[in-house]
Amino acid sequence: MATEQVSSNPLPEFMIGDFQMETSDKFNEFMIELGVNWVTRNIANNLYPVQKIRQEGDEISLNTETTFRTTETKFRLNETWKEDTADGRQTDTVATLVDGKKLRKVQVPDPSTGYHTTEELREFNEDGSVMTLTLSIPGKPEVTCVRTYKRLVPEPEQPEKEQQQE
Repeated sequence: MATEQVSSNPLPEFMIGDFQMETSDKFNEFMIELGVNWVTRNIANNLYPVQKIRQEGDEISLNTETTFRTTETKFRLNETWKEDTADGRQTDTVATLVDGKKLRKVQVPDPSTGYHTTEELREFNEDGSVMTLTLSIPGKPEVTCVRTYKRLVPEPEQPEKEQQQE
């Protein structure tokens, strides 16, 4: 079994960008296990979020945008921070860069809440055109959710004034 290499380097360039969800498997089961109510689950299951990953210096921002709700979080690799998750938990979260192509976030709630610890693993293909997000609960592999995202490529800007003058 290969060992994982955890890095404190900045994110590779292919991880930076906007990614639109295309497919989702077992998201409802995952939300049920987290105790998300039926109304919120029904809405969330019909959304196709865009994840925006940015980096400025050593600070990373990871925003998830939908027509229903936008969540924003900023962090530094290998440093614990307080995160308010989309499902309403408050967690101590740490993010690590694994094997140079995976971004892992582990979210640990206060044990007295009874909430589960969760893991988000974002894995990118070689050119960064596809991001696979695996949502899991350690010890409960039957409720692992896999969501596939494709990179959004910005439209090239057309120099309108130059075209009009020609």
